[in-house]
Amino acid sequence: MVSHSISVRDFDAKGDGVSLDTQAIQSAIEACAAQAGGVVYFPPGDYLTGTLTLKGNVTLFLAAQARLLGSASLKDYPNLGRAEGLQDYCLINACDAQHIALAGEGVIDGQGAAFPCGAEGFNFEDETAAPSAQTFIRPMLIHFTACQDVTISGLTLRHAASWCCNLERCKEMRIHGVHLFNRANQNNDGFDLTDCEDVMISDCHVDCGDDAFALKEGGCRIVITNCLISTRWAAFRIGPEARRIFRDIAISNCVVYDTYGCAIKIQEVEGGVMENISFDNLVLNHVTGPISLRLGGYLGWKNERPQSLPIGVLRNIRFSNIRGTVADNAYPLPHEVPAFPGEKKSCINLTGVAGFYIENITFSGVHLTFPGGGEWEDGYCVVPELRDHYPEYHIFGVLPAYGMYLRHVRGVTLENVTFDLASLDLRPALVCDDVENLELANLRAMGNVQAELLRLCDVRYAYLHGCRPLNEVGLFLGVEGAACRDILLQANDLRRADRKCTLADGAPAGAVIVEH
Repeated sequence: MVSHSISVRDFDAKGDGVSLDTQAIQSAIEACAAQAGGVVYFPPGDYLTGTLTLKGNVTLFLAAQARLLGSASLKDYPNLGRAEGLQDYCLINACDAQHIALAGEGVIDGQGAAFPCGAEGFNFEDETAAPSAQTFIRPMLIHFTACQDVTISGLTLRHAASWCCNLERCKEMRIHGVHLFNRANQNNDGFDLTDCEDVMISDCHVDCGDDAFALKEGGCRIVITNCLISTRWAAFRIGPEARRIFRDIAISNCVVYDTYGCAIKIQEVEGGVMENISFDNLVLNHVTGPISLRLGGYLGWKNERPQSLPIGVLRNIRFSNIRGTVADNAYPLPHEVPAFPGEKKSCINLTGVAGFYIENITFSGVHLTFPGGGEWEDGYCVVPELRDHYPEYHIFGVLPAYGMYLRHVRGVTLENVTFDLASLDLRPALVCDDVENLELANLRAMGNVQAELLRLCDVRYAYLHGCRPLNEVGLFLGVEGAACRDILLQANDLRRADRKCTLADGAPAGAVIVEH
């Protein structure tokens, strides 16, 4: 229970937006902590400050017309020395603190436009080229490390110079009712959770230039619900920093809009484990991607490692009750990352690497409308493996399916899934390559009279039932590859297909069984 409240005005904080109030605010925090904790209160005003250190049992509470403004001078942000690069500088930090909170109806504004990305900027042409250290000397807004019982509620967080809210190795966190706007610079992430446990995030509005919710290194028992999200990069990103365990993560009841860089990205390329993750009741409006899962290795920036990292585990993931429209390309703001070629005509993609499978993935109650525009030759493009490449969703370029591309996947179910088209596309709706234990139940998809609706390459143990094209198509199913076997078609509505099934590229004569 809070024992007392201290006003920063009592410690000579001016709140005039000109005087530097760092010392006065920090003195208030220290005095509050020395008296067994309580509330440090910010009355209406503009409090200009450099780095503040939050102490255990202390709540910073900003009144409705109070603004905490980050200094525009780097000298007011000491190097915290806890890590390199992005994580050296921040406005509000805490380390090994318990029972801490940021609350109220006020604003924390990092004034991040004062810290440009760097004279050389980023090399957008070469994703393997790491930016220089100077590029990253840009303070974050909030950085909590190894803290327990953390609350952030009610506030508006905006204009960090880099990441907005970086939470590392924290436990028992509640983030509620936060309005986060972070598009003043580059690397403008929203919430970054690194190896955190027991996290509840709800009722937030996040509008940012980089990943909105980024889960890194590991994380267990995390819930994100009832949020509005718009971003240049991913709305939800798990990995690619992923050497530990991600487990028991539930994301639900969110609206994602005008999001470019793929709405949902799950990337395991550092030998860790990702499992037991669910996405339910989402609306995706004008997004690219919209969903990408990648299992692979990674050599690092500029191939800095002598060999690939070990291949990890990516399994037991469910996507349910998702509605949305997919954008035809990325549309970033002028100062954000330009569109990459592979962001055009994007589709859902799940890709492992040869010998290592993404496992047990379910899509249920999904209805997506794709933009179209794919040419016939796009449907037959060669997709490289890129085992050790940085695992962005666009690395393969335009993929051979307009709706979903699966490669090196074992145990995948599509149940009551609908793929619509806003305009003509000559690619199949679904392409599967080296997939085992596939079930398509009540799949409905738009197609074309010049192409097959579905293509299975080297697919084993597949069950297609209750499926149907939504318009006239030339071919319902194309089966390719000598490894194909045990593909059962049962009770599908093929009245709008000119041909039911063809075998090619060495597919055995008995690979497909058709039952009426």
